[in-house]
Parts: sequence; C-alpha cells; structure tokens
Amino acid sequence: MKYNIKRNVTKDNDLWDADKSLFAKMDKEAISEREREFFDIQHYKQVNNYASANDLVMSENSNTDHIYIIRTNADEYIVGNELVPDKEIHTMNLNEALTTNLKVVGLLDRDLTLLDWLRERDYQGVEYEHNFDDI
Repeated sequence: MKYNIKRNVTKDNDLWDADKSLFAKMDKEAISEREREFFDIQHYKQVNNYASANDLVMSENSNTDHIYIIRTNADEYIVGNELVPDKEIHTMNLNEALTTNLKVVGLLDRDLTLLDWLRERDYQGVEYEHNFDDI
C-alpha cells in the first residue's frame, strides 16, 4: 500500500534544522527508490502527523536483529532492540536517530549507524500506516 504524500500543505510542525538539512540532502541523494520513499514519508509525517500515541516505523518482529523504531510526538524517535530492553535510546529528531551508532549504544554487535542498517536492508519492514493515533 502506498502512502499518499502531499507536499507543501499547511505546516503544523517546524522541523529541527538538522532534519531540514537531512530531508533536503536526501531529496537529492537518496540511493534507492525505497530510501526516497522513506524520507518523503517521514518528512510529511513529521510536519503534518502528530503521534501522541506513537507511530511504529519498524517493528522488532520485522527483522532478525529485533530492532524497533518508533516516532513519537512530531519528530522524536525511540530506537531499541527487543532483546536488549535496557538500552533503548530516545532522540529529539530523525537526524540524531539515523546517525546513532547501534554498536556504541549497545543495540547491535555490528558497527553500523541506524541509517546504514536501514540501507543494508533497503528499508524492508518499514511501516508507513501504523500511527496509533489513527488506529
């Protein structure tokens, strides 16, 4: 199912400068169609879709590493590993989440940022229609 992305609609959330730069960069430099889709949708959602009850971006059941990604509020992200519950991280924006080294924070035994990890799997398992505010 494709997510209906509408650009330049009424802006509800003013993005962090780091995310503004990230979205502008990825608009030009995405390495695959799935990556472009991921950034287009996250951009739209961060600006227009508040997630007070959380927005599940990746379920721990969708990957063998048991990594989960949750967007909360407008643009904050929680990243964790079902098998390492005491190591969950909370970031203030997508850029911060994607540049987090998963080995350094204890979520994986491989030296990868979250962005590298998503690219390695070509964004398979990412969910776009799982905002609990809408369910």
